[in-house]
Amino acid sequence: MEQLLQFVKDYWPIALCIIVVIVAVQWLVKGLIRILSIVALIGVVLVLFFQFTPEEVIQMGRTAAQATQEVVEKTITPILDAELKDADITFQPDGSYEVKTASIRIVGIKGESKATVYYKDEKWEVDIGQLGAVFQERLGKAENEKTM
Repeated sequence: MEQLLQFVKDYWPIALCIIVVIVAVQWLVKGLIRILSIVALIGVVLVLFFQFTPEEVIQMGRTAAQATQEVVEKTITPILDAELKDADITFQPDGSYEVKTASIRIVGIKGESKATVYYKDEKWEVDIGQLGAVFQERLGKAENEKTM
């Protein structure tokens, strides 16, 4: 027991990191279990009390996901397209780029899927792939214009 205490005293930053990682993993797992249990409970209620078949419940979930995707495509994509049409894109020698529009600024490195989006005083790390082909096409077009 004394050896364990001595080890913790000598390597307290590592022990602290291990404890933080364990707590974070527990928090994530607990959150996922909570979400899954709510979804399962809704499914059970639909099957038992509303006489839906399990296949119908699964199909309703798929339909909801498709409807959400359609809403994103009908609302966010046109806004992003309008913003990117007049965007100023600059490339740096180190491979980074900066996209400035009237309301947002996107900073990233070419070839990486992550970028930082700045809006007013807020900043978010986002997956550029989620912004869609519109962003990628505009970025490629700006790079081709730069090289010509």
